[in-house]
Amino acid sequence: MTETPPIPSPAAEPSAAQPGAPSEAASPTIPAQVECVPVGQAWGRPYEVVYRDALPYGVVAGVVLPGDGSEVPAWALARLHPEEQQIAAELRGYRQGAFVGGRLACRAALEALGAPASPILMEGRGAPRPPAGVSVSISHKSHLAVAIVARADLGQLGLDLEELGPARPHVARVVLTPAELEAVGRLPEDRRWIATLLRFSIKEAVYKAIAPRLQRYVGFDEAEVTIRVDGTASVQLQLSCGTASPQVEARYTWLDGGVLSTVRARWSDS
Repeated sequence: MTETPPIPSPAAEPSAAQPGAPSEAASPTIPAQVECVPVGQAWGRPYEVVYRDALPYGVVAGVVLPGDGSEVPAWALARLHPEEQQIAAELRGYRQGAFVGGRLACRAALEALGAPASPILMEGRGAPRPPAGVSVSISHKSHLAVAIVARADLGQLGLDLEELGPARPHVARVVLTPAELEAVGRLPEDRRWIATLLRFSIKEAVYKAIAPRLQRYVGFDEAEVTIRVDGTASVQLQLSCGTASPQVEARYTWLDGGVLSTVRARWSDS
C-alpha cells in the first residue's frame, strides 16, 4: 500500500516573534486562496490507512472514505472490534462510513502508539469514548477520516480536519472575536480566508479537547487564536461562568487540500 505523505509541516520556519520572521500576511508556509480539492480524494482505496504521522501531541492516522455515502463493505466492518461493529450496524450512509473510517484510523494510531486495540465507543454527545489511559480525538471530511491518540496523562487531545476550499468568508463574523477580525482584516484579501479557516479549525480542536471535561458547549468567542508561521498557534481561553482554564497548546499541519489542527489541553490538577 502506498501512503500519501502530507505537505511538510512548517515547523522549520522561524517564529513570528523573531526579528525578520515572515508575517502571516506573507509567510511561504501559509497558502493564499486555493481551489477546492477534497482532502483525501484519490489517495487510495476506501477504508485503507493512507496516512500516518507522529506529531508533537500524539500519533495520527488517516483512512480514506468513499465520499458517496455508500454501504461499508464487509471486509472493512470485519476490522472493527465486535462492540464497534454493533454500533456501525445501527448507522447508515455517511454516518456509518465516518464512524467506521474514524475507528479504523484510531486502531492504526493505537497500534503505532503500542497501545492495545481496544474498542472506541461513543459518549452521550457522540464524542469517542477512549479506553483507560488513552486520549483520543477523531475528525473527518467526505474523503478522509483522521484520528490522534496519546497517553492520557500527557493531556487531553483535540483534532480537526478542514478542507481549504471552497472559501466561505462570511463565516468570519460568526467564528472570530473582534480582535481576530481585526487581525484577519489587516491581511491581503487573498490571505483572509485561510487565516479565518485556521482559526476556525483550531477552535474546533480546542472544543474537542476541553468539552468532555466541561460537559458543555464552548462558544467560538471563548477562545482567541493567534497564528504563528512556525506551525503553532497561541490560544487564549476566556471561558464563561468562571471556569478554570487549562493550558492549551495548538499546532497545524498542511495536507494535500486540507489542514489538520491538533490541540493538547492540560489542567493544573491533572
